[in-house]
Amino acid sequence: MKTGEGQTLSSSPVTCPECGTQATVALSERDAADFCARCDYPLFWTPQTIQLGDRDTDGDTLRRLPGTAGQVTVASIPCPHCGEVNPLAAETCTRCGLPMVVVPPPEPEPAPEPVVVVPPPPPPVPEPRSLWWVWTLLGVTTLVLVALLVWWRVS
Repeated sequence: MKTGEGQTLSSSPVTCPECGTQATVALSERDAADFCARCDYPLFWTPQTIQLGDRDTDGDTLRRLPGTAGQVTVASIPCPHCGEVNPLAAETCTRCGLPMVVVPPPEPEPAPEPVVVVPPPPPPVPEPRSLWWVWTLLGVTTLVLVALLVWWRVS
């Protein structure tokens, strides 16, 4: 049953466990207005009581039910492709399905170093030989011939 201010008679204040927004919901019924205005979390699922263990303790073993933590920062990483927030253990994105780890493109192979072909050295140019021995042989032969002619004429 609703009152004039928009609150039900059995409404209770709750804190959204997703974003920490304070809201008032009727825990006895589910209504479309019982979702968090900021993150659209169903606030009628949020329990408001803290249950203690079976034994009497001094408060060291206080347990909470799921969803009663209030504003909790959950570790997450955005998808590198579409930006959707995903859990840390996700291997693929929940929205686009692509892998959460971006594989860098392979580095291009470096251009081969130019091969420098050194031309072989030219063959050595022979030094011009002096022909002194040819001239000496020719001179000695000429002298021998002249001596033979002179001797043949004289005899």
